[in-house]
Order: sequence, then C-alpha cells, then structure tokens
Amino acid sequence: MRTTPIVTLLLYFGAFFLFSSQKSAAKKTSPKWENPFPKGELDKTYTFTPNNLPEGQKLFEIKSNKIEVLYAWKGKKAPFGMITTTKAYSHFNLELEYKWGKRKFAPRNEAKRDAGIVFHVQGKKVIWPTCLECQIQEGDTGDLWVIKGPKVTWFQKDGSTELLDSSGEKDYIEGDKYANHEVDGWNKVRVEVRGSKSAKFFENGQLVNELKDFLNADGTPLEKGNIALQAEGSEITYRNIKIQELK
Repeated sequence: MRTTPIVTLLLYFGAFFLFSSQKSAAKKTSPKWENPFPKGELDKTYTFTPNNLPEGQKLFEIKSNKIEVLYAWKGKKAPFGMITTTKAYSHFNLELEYKWGKRKFAPRNEAKRDAGIVFHVQGKKVIWPTCLECQIQEGDTGDLWVIKGPKVTWFQKDGSTELLDSSGEKDYIEGDKYANHEVDGWNKVRVEVRGSKSAKFFENGQLVNELKDFLNADGTPLEKGNIALQAEGSEITYRNIKIQELK
C-alpha cells in the first residue's frame, strides 16, 4: 500500500506523541527519592537518642546530605546513640554510603568498628529498641539482627530457611550475611523493605541477606516502623542518604 507524505508525517507525529506521553506518565508514577534526615529538621523529621548529652558534646553532626558520627566528640568514652525518623515507613528502598573514621571509644575501643541501620522500630526510642537491623560493622556489613520481640523467616546462604524468634529467652538473634563485599573507603548499602513480607540487604551491589514474614511478638504482622542510624562507639560518616517510599 502506498502512503502519501502527509499520511507518513501524521503517523510519525502520532508515534512521537505516544512515546512522549508514555515517558511522561512513567516519570509521574515513579516514586521520588528523599533525604530522611535533612539538615535543620531536628524534632520535626528526626530525633536524637540520647537527647540529654553534656554541654558541648555531639554524637551526630548533620551537614547537607551527610551525617558525621562522633567526629566532634571529646574524650575517650562515648555513649551509644541513634538518629531516628519521626515518620514510620512500611514499603521502601533505603540507600546510603558509609566510611569509617579513625577513632574508637570505650566501651568498644578494642572491638570492631560498629554501627547499623535499624528499621520497623517499635515503642520507645531506647538503645536498643524493638526492631530489625541491617548491621554495619567491619567485615560484617549486611548481618541481620532481630531485636527484642520480632520473629522473621531468614534465608540462609544455601537457600534453606530458619525462624529467628527474639520474643523468647534470647532477645538478640543474628542471621549472618552471605559474603563480605566491604572495601576500604566508601561502601554502599541498600535496604529493600516490603512491609511485613520481605527485606533484602545489599552491600556494594551484592545481595548479602534476605528475610521474609515479619511478625510482632504477639504474632501480628510487623508492617511498619521508624528508621534509625546507629552510633556505636566508632567514628563513621553516612552520606548520600536517601529513601524511596513505595506505599
């Protein structure tokens, strides 16, 4: 069938506008990324624990999209702490990069450098709360910790599953990561959480842990909670922190 130049032109523009509208719709429906700890929004978007430090002491310093932990601390001993969102999240992707500093503080001055990302935080913002944790620790980033009540089904390295229940005699239960992908300098962590259904931990683009079926101690679904970054006696910088809320 022969087509006239006018018909060809109309077909071309029709295809162009269809492609443009599809691309525009995709942009509109894609959830945006946000900084969960913006500078200057203490007590509005996030809180510090503890919040009664001695005058002149700081656990966390927020600088643009970067959080420096314990760099301004004076002395050889430091308390543990958290910076916690005031908002509860359920379905989300969280990404950040971290880098260890030099100093370590008592009571962990002889231990591995340690920190972490905790999510689905329940109840009071204490050290440490009822929650699930993606560990950030020298050589152990990506370990899972189930803390003070929740129960989860954990995928082991060989693909088999195991119930980790922190509602009984043990209130801190660990699920080891599959492999170590930490490097010197900056490392990237991604945590993908889908309500009470599942979570995946990634270190530098590699899947290092996976879990599913989160329950509270009473057996109800553990669907959502606050998110926190930890300070555990070591200098650490978190940067490029962003969250994509999916629901």
